[in-house]
Amino acid sequence: MKIKDAKKPSFPWFGMDIGGTLVKLAYFEPIDITAEEEQEEVESLKSIRKYLTSNIAYGSTGIRDVHLELKDLTLFGRRGNLHFIRFPTHDLPTFIQMGRNKNFSTLHTVLCATGGGAYKFEEDFRTIGNLQLHKLDELDCLVKGLLYIDSVSFNGQAECYYFENASEPERCQKMPFNLDDPYPLLVVNIGSGVSILAVHSKDSYKRVTGTRWRDVSGFMQFIDWL
Repeated sequence: MKIKDAKKPSFPWFGMDIGGTLVKLAYFEPIDITAEEEQEEVESLKSIRKYLTSNIAYGSTGIRDVHLELKDLTLFGRRGNLHFIRFPTHDLPTFIQMGRNKNFSTLHTVLCATGGGAYKFEEDFRTIGNLQLHKLDELDCLVKGLLYIDSVSFNGQAECYYFENASEPERCQKMPFNLDDPYPLLVVNIGSGVSILAVHSKDSYKRVTGTRWRDVSGFMQFIDWL
């Protein structure tokens, strides 16, 4: 589907984080499609949207986390729902093949991706899916994504929180944390590996320590340290 405003990308809107263990996919489902736009939609776009939003499981390992869905938000001037889908990284070639079967490359030739897997699987996207990857810095995406999720909230509820009276089990309670002016702060990202960032503003941060990518032993050492 072509958006008349040239500044806005064509649908479908996807973003991927290809990690060492899981692939995390964010998909924006527009809910403000006009009758004219719907009439102009090509079948492959309709097929992709229907497949992703009418299922909560894809094959034997793909899962759409319905409880995490962000409803009725505005992105690039369009209203829609933001869906989060995950599947094991070892199943990524199957996902790429599915995109080829649904003619994804007729809608987009470039897909935004981050994570170490964006480099590892770049050739598979090119040869199997006829897609180029626009690779984004993982830590930059992490900081901006954290601030974005906090700004839109989780369906009206604060997404970031802290534990008040954490050392006293009887009085401990979960409280919303305001990120309007949180700097400086530490961001600890725990995946297959661990990255700890010192963040001074939305555009100024530095990785101060952590483990190597997919260094699971380093992750366990970090847990022991905690």
